[in-house]
Amino acid sequence: DAERLLEPILRPGLNQAKVPDLKTIVIDPGHGGSDPGKYNKRVGVEEKAMALDTSLRLAKLLQADGYKVVLTRSDDRQLADSKIDDLVKRAEIAHRAGADLFISIHYNSVESGADRVTGVEVFTLTPQHQYSTSDSTHEDDDGARTVVPGNRFDHWNTMVGYAVDRTMHERLGTADRGLKRARFKVLVLAPCPALLVESGYLSNDAEARKIATPAYRQQIAEAIESGIAGYASLLDTLRAKR
Repeated sequence: DAERLLEPILRPGLNQAKVPDLKTIVIDPGHGGSDPGKYNKRVGVEEKAMALDTSLRLAKLLQADGYKVVLTRSDDRQLADSKIDDLVKRAEIAHRAGADLFISIHYNSVESGADRVTGVEVFTLTPQHQYSTSDSTHEDDDGARTVVPGNRFDHWNTMVGYAVDRTMHERLGTADRGLKRARFKVLVLAPCPALLVESGYLSNDAEARKIATPAYRQQIAEAIESGIAGYASLLDTLRAKR
């Protein structure tokens, strides 16, 4: 934790040979097509539609900031017939685009405690030799031993994840559920620093009603943009010192 979590936050850039560029950003709206993601029937909101709309809003903001932005999908479709191939194609798009940052946009849900559980969760790739947040009993020894492509960016993953997590809680006033780690396929295969944002809980009716409004989705997009701006500013500071 000291090396892979605290150090990138407290001493960013330490022992890193190169400061990454931040010119091309790939935004990945989760799910699509026959894969709806999470769905709240009571409120009538579907994850795939909310993720796409939020991603399109974020894309406009980042383009206005001068970034080249590539979307893995810009309409309601899957990228492949199987789920695993769909996820691989999302990473392939980032490879072809020469991405400097990959952001996957999602919305969350729980089976029990739906009336209590709310808030944003930001995930970055679990570093090698560590266990994912959901693996509280430390059962995934094979996963912890294995190094994957995305682990090349562990230091920068933590930096951008922390920046986005912090600004989203500050701007949205949501419950702070903590920066989390997972070995999601899109993070494992990412060719650059990457994060996955669970932008709210559709299983909570009150939060789902907020998410259903364009104004709140715009706030979410602006909060993510603000986190990226903080990360970009930190990269600029590190470059100036070299």
